[in-house]
Amino acid sequence: MKCADDNAMVGLNENPSAEPSSAGILCIDTDFAIVSLDETTGKLLGETPEALLGKRIDAVVDLANLGNLMRSGNSFSSQVIKSKTGSIVCDYVPIIDNDRIVGGTLSLIRMLPDGFPDSSDELGEILRSANSFLNFDHDGIIVVDRKGIVVLVNQSFARLFETTPQAMIGKHIRQAYTTTSQPSRMPTVMETGKPEIGVAHYLNGKQVYASIFPLIKDGRIIGCVGKILFSDIREITLIANRLQAAEPRKQHRHSAGCEIHFKYDINSIVGQSKKIVELKETLLRVALKMSNILLRGESGTGKELFAHAIHSASNRRYAPFVSMNCAAIPEHLLESELFGYVEGAFTGAKKGGQLGRFEQAHTGTIFLDEIGDMPLYMQAKMLRLLQERELTPLGSTIPRSVDVRVVAATNSNLEQQVKEGKFREDLYYRLNVVTFAIPPLRERMEDIPLLISSFVSKFNSEFGLDVQGLDEEVLNIINRYDWPGNIRELRNVIESAFNVVVGPLIKREHLPDQLCLLFPSEGEGGGQATEPGAEEFIRASLGKKDIGRIMDDFEKLLIHEAIEVSHGNKVHAAHLLGISRQGLYKKLHKHADEDDPIQC
Repeated sequence: MKCADDNAMVGLNENPSAEPSSAGILCIDTDFAIVSLDETTGKLLGETPEALLGKRIDAVVDLANLGNLMRSGNSFSSQVIKSKTGSIVCDYVPIIDNDRIVGGTLSLIRMLPDGFPDSSDELGEILRSANSFLNFDHDGIIVVDRKGIVVLVNQSFARLFETTPQAMIGKHIRQAYTTTSQPSRMPTVMETGKPEIGVAHYLNGKQVYASIFPLIKDGRIIGCVGKILFSDIREITLIANRLQAAEPRKQHRHSAGCEIHFKYDINSIVGQSKKIVELKETLLRVALKMSNILLRGESGTGKELFAHAIHSASNRRYAPFVSMNCAAIPEHLLESELFGYVEGAFTGAKKGGQLGRFEQAHTGTIFLDEIGDMPLYMQAKMLRLLQERELTPLGSTIPRSVDVRVVAATNSNLEQQVKEGKFREDLYYRLNVVTFAIPPLRERMEDIPLLISSFVSKFNSEFGLDVQGLDEEVLNIINRYDWPGNIRELRNVIESAFNVVVGPLIKREHLPDQLCLLFPSEGEGGGQATEPGAEEFIRASLGKKDIGRIMDDFEKLLIHEAIEVSHGNKVHAAHLLGISRQGLYKKLHKHADEDDPIQC
């Protein structure tokens, strides 16, 4: 690789002839605008601080390739930028707040004398030469000079040592590795001149795979670069298992209703309320473990969205994510759906048999929604699977090993079901290793503006509209409503409004009738919330909708009321309505899009 020569590298750190001066410091924001600086910086750059304030740093000095590193949140040391006054040696560290880059600090160390060997493009040469194998945004990267001083390190690498790039930059590589007993191999690679590719290393108690390359110019070694290939060695096993299992199971992968890849991650969970922030922080910690997880919450709170996020943040993220609603599958089909079957297992069985959901999720995650509705005989089979990590397909006598993580969800009171003998106590404890209690929307009302903004953006894209938001009266209605259907209901209300909205704002007349009836306008009821009766609902609907639509809306209103009275317990809600549990699910499917995880 072509880099600056040894003399230039030494000169940046030790040149005795360089003109001494005080270091200048300036801070920039994420747009590279200068937000603060001192007098020394102004002198080094040849302008007054007042004139520089607010200007973009890349408009004042030539950053070359250093600008790309700064945008990616990398730290570097003893590199050269050019200003109208000359070449300046500088250090850079990003400013991080809650794992987000919010700016950075550039330290201007000193001016280089005229005629001093120019190494300003040293890092640029490395970037251009190494472009094929270095990804400074995601890979763990560290670069040292010939003396072993860290001149570049990014956030991904520093995170392995539970530290920051600021704490590592400018130190000798052996001093930078303060939390590991194994010394760095980088000095050895520079001595031998031989790269080490795909070698296992132990860094801060973690076994990783990394490659180390010497940086060579004109036959001389002038530095070294290290790249983390896998930050968790288990990822290699997961990928290998998935490749090994892909071909024989390929024909079974796309069963109806089976989702094999996660669609959402932790960033898809919208909200900044205290409860949601705490849940997301816990999720990131728990996801990396192997324990089963139980998600609890009312219908519509987003349980499946959390399941996707758990899988995407886990070490199983390269393997399948499979979901199934236990209440939506008829009891006589549940065993074959979960465990699969062999050819000839029953009349109508597919030739060659079929893999069950658990085998489809092998090495990955299976999400079992409405686990409380699983029949007792299936609970016994589930318990054996969780204990022995093996299953026997329907019609077979040969057990098969499976490696899956179970994320289950329910809106039922499992403790009460255990007391009543409707749910096995031993299975309850197997599933209830880690519990996430997802709060209903009425307990996180401060998240509603963010949720509305997310839905408006989504539906603008889908409908080809440019809706700016909701008017004040609609916002008042939404903030006064307690949302028994939670996020699912809020989403449906916004989507319903998008179908009839005219203009830049969603107004009262664009909301569903049943919501408006709960909160009459001042002219209709003095602005006080009233409980509408059947007669008022019918009178408000006559002339606006046909009889079929009126009946559908009234049925939806009754279902919502039953679920609210039952505090989300669908079995009780079905009892109140005088219909079966399956019948209630059919009606819920009729009135809502059950395929959207954010509504589950």
